[in-house]
Amino acid sequence: MKLRLYLIRTITLFTVLISLTVYSSANQRVVRISKIRIKGAKAVSLKEIKENMATEFPSIKPWITRPEFDEEVLKDDMVRIERLYSKYGYYDAHATYKLKYNKERDRVEITINIKEGKPIILEELNLDIRGEIEDRLKKEILESIPIKVGKPFSAVSYQATKGTILDILSANGYPKATIEGEALINRKHKWAHATLIIDPGPLYRFGEITITGNKEVEEEVIRREITFKEGDIYSTKHLSDTQARIFQLGLFSSVVIDTKFNEKQHRANINIRVKERKLGTLKIGVGYGTEDLLRGQLVWTQRNLFGGGRKLEASAKLSFITQRFETQFSQPYIAGKRSEFTGSFNLQRDILPSFSSDSITGSAGIKKGFLDVYSAFGTFNVQISKLSDISSATEEFIRENNFFLTFFNFGLERNTTDSILNPTRGTLLTTNLETSFKTLGSDVNYLKGFAEARGYKKISKLVLAKRLGIGFIEPFGTTRRFDIPLFKRFFAGGSTSMRGFPFQKLGPLDENNEPVGGNSILLGSFELRFPIYRNFGGVAFLDYGNVFPKEFDIRLDELKYAVGTGLRYNTLIGPLRIDIGYALNPEPGIGRFQFFLSIGQAF
Repeated sequence: MKLRLYLIRTITLFTVLISLTVYSSANQRVVRISKIRIKGAKAVSLKEIKENMATEFPSIKPWITRPEFDEEVLKDDMVRIERLYSKYGYYDAHATYKLKYNKERDRVEITINIKEGKPIILEELNLDIRGEIEDRLKKEILESIPIKVGKPFSAVSYQATKGTILDILSANGYPKATIEGEALINRKHKWAHATLIIDPGPLYRFGEITITGNKEVEEEVIRREITFKEGDIYSTKHLSDTQARIFQLGLFSSVVIDTKFNEKQHRANINIRVKERKLGTLKIGVGYGTEDLLRGQLVWTQRNLFGGGRKLEASAKLSFITQRFETQFSQPYIAGKRSEFTGSFNLQRDILPSFSSDSITGSAGIKKGFLDVYSAFGTFNVQISKLSDISSATEEFIRENNFFLTFFNFGLERNTTDSILNPTRGTLLTTNLETSFKTLGSDVNYLKGFAEARGYKKISKLVLAKRLGIGFIEPFGTTRRFDIPLFKRFFAGGSTSMRGFPFQKLGPLDENNEPVGGNSILLGSFELRFPIYRNFGGVAFLDYGNVFPKEFDIRLDELKYAVGTGLRYNTLIGPLRIDIGYALNPEPGIGRFQFFLSIGQAF
């Protein structure tokens, strides 16, 4: 009887507890985080603070569910923040938080206040170098290391200093260098004394250089891209430069450099392993843009014609604006390293708003790279062109329909950008000069120049892009302004120049509002690029500029302006681009809004 009574009581109590638990869970509200603010952070970036917190930050995208709030996790985050600050020498940093709930108490705003306190200052730095190294290396080390006397000292900068010193020594023949050290920190009086004992080890030189994996590509094609030779002082920079140059040949899908150190002879034996890509390829592509509508191309490429890294390419490109058939040939090492001879022949038809042109062009020239980021080229060109479908109102702006041109083209480029398709850092400076002389059989005399500067700066997840270009055409001798062929004049307006104006409709127009081109041009842009979600991004831009009829006659009071926004979707071949531009001061008859669809950034 007692056993039965005990079982009944136990079951009843268990049932009540379960009911209370279920009731409590059903009535417990989930609190979500609506906003997190961080105040007082100066010495440590907000990005790093967020990365060290376990509390999830709400997304700026309204369709993403707000994260759940857990106050215990937030309390632990305050400790994590303080530990993070101690890494940077701020041992007295203190982090607190305040909570602000909405009326329903299902949303909370979090404000994190950080009092950084005073940092530890490096009062004394002793670099004890065991062994002989060049004075220039000592100077480079002192100038490059992150920790400096009189500046805040932290464990982060201390470890980074060790890495910097090892990198410098490894790039200058000391791959076996070691570093030991100690740091004395007085937290009460906020000072630190640091000592680094550096043993550079023996000086290494490059030893045997072997190449494996190449089958159709001759070894000499690879060897001429190597920036060092046997007996040179070992350098990691030489290895990375060599790897990049071999890969840029376009002949290999992978390039790996293995190093084996001979510690008795102090030699670094190098093996370059390559994997050849398909040397002959056929590519077919189709696309669509608001200016050229449907477009397609067929490209056949042989990357090692008759050996020696020679390249032959034949292509056909068709669109509603341009139809072009072209062959291109290049011979590397025509004038030493980073040089090539180029030759091309093309047949082209352009169907433009105010005229059409058919042309045959042949060119030959040399391109040369130097000082890592510079390249220069020079070509001689012969062109036969015929104009047709000329607007009746445009005819008064031209003198001839048929042209035979011989002209030289010279250019110089400085490129420090981090990407060809979608740059986020660096600058691109280009200058181009084209000149034609009747004494060489050309129908006209002219000098045409264009210079452009582009800059890209990454600020957190944002990219600020800007450009400015200016150009001119100067007829001379017996050639006058309207003798310059239409296809050589400057035109602007469209998806890559002035996005508030239709294709080529910026600048001088005839009475039918058809473009006639000009002899001077100025174009500029400011663009802010930002991420939206995964591969999607957005832009906001300001474009300005104009085309002017006379040479060297740029009138700032006649500049046109356009603002707009756009959407980007990043792909392997560059971003898919949609832009909407609004002209602030268009010409009469030109609509204010323009829409563009294309591939690749505007610049």
